[in-house]
Amino acid sequence: MTADRHIVLIGLPGAGKTSVGRRLAKELERPFADADEQLELTAGATIPRLFRERGEQEVRRLEGEVLAGLLSRDCPLVVSAAGGAEIDDQTRSLLAEAAVVVWLRGSIPFLVDSSDPTHRPLLVDGHERGLERLDAERAALYAQIADQVVDIEPFHTVDDKPKRAIARHIIGLLGPGTAP
Repeated sequence: MTADRHIVLIGLPGAGKTSVGRRLAKELERPFADADEQLELTAGATIPRLFRERGEQEVRRLEGEVLAGLLSRDCPLVVSAAGGAEIDDQTRSLLAEAAVVVWLRGSIPFLVDSSDPTHRPLLVDGHERGLERLDAERAALYAQIADQVVDIEPFHTVDDKPKRAIARHIIGLLGPGTAP
């Protein structure tokens, strides 16, 4: 049953994981956790600083630990996962056991237009090029672990409050027993 499982939003930068996640948590009357924010609080440094000081591999490992920690909580959360979190076998098992995973998917041109690369270390080499690289690296993983896929672009063309519409669409996909 979805009511006792975490809802984890995955997707590339700019897909709206945090803003949709906050709205979804509000609609479901659940706590919200942004994995990037949790990592910054735990590490005592911003994501860009962590990338500079510790490197991408260590940041990815830490992101995976943060996600696993969030998934181990008893109270069902809505979680915005870090876009590049290391999803090892243990985290995959946790996701399968304790969460419903929703992939917020958008085209690269759409994500370029809707995201800000300023605080995204992997996009500093060129916003579009960085997103294309991330998509090539992660699309297969996202497809494997996602229970639901939501193409976000149509919501931005037909609704003046697309984040709310996406959140409500997700609730509809998750079915009875999800909403309070």
